[in-house]
Amino acid sequence: MGNGKSQMDLDDNLMTEKPPNSNMSDQIRETALEWAKAIESRFPENVLRFYHPEGSLWGTLSPTHRLGYRDIFEYFVKFLMWEDIRCEFKEGVTRVYDNFAFYSGSYIFTWSFKGKKVIVPARFSFVYKKEDRNWLIMEHHSSLFPDQPFRIRKYIVR
Repeated sequence: MGNGKSQMDLDDNLMTEKPPNSNMSDQIRETALEWAKAIESRFPENVLRFYHPEGSLWGTLSPTHRLGYRDIFEYFVKFLMWEDIRCEFKEGVTRVYDNFAFYSGSYIFTWSFKGKKVIVPARFSFVYKKEDRNWLIMEHHSSLFPDQPFRIRKYIVR
């Protein structure tokens, strides 16, 4: 190699350098945590600001695919009616490519219903698009883990 470094030196550097886009991965995870805080506010407007105007949502408790602000807003009006609703991210993998990012993993929603705590573990995938300085959700898919649907059926958002 003409630069005086061997292939082994280059391979060693690749192993110790910080992965590209790691700062952007942190931004994506932080944006997701802010989204979770918006869920806890119980105001659909607060949640909607994280979505792209042409965003798409397959909600955790909905059989309906929602497209655009109006449909996504409608879902969150119903979903956020639960008292003491919370969202906690458990695990996730983030990948960033230029102006797009992917974040997938699992989270747990909890809320109160008739004095009892409801626990809803789910899996998610977010696709973000960078617009100006903001990462906006273009695609959001959330679904119950396979062992959950019958226990959770009464909470389905139509």
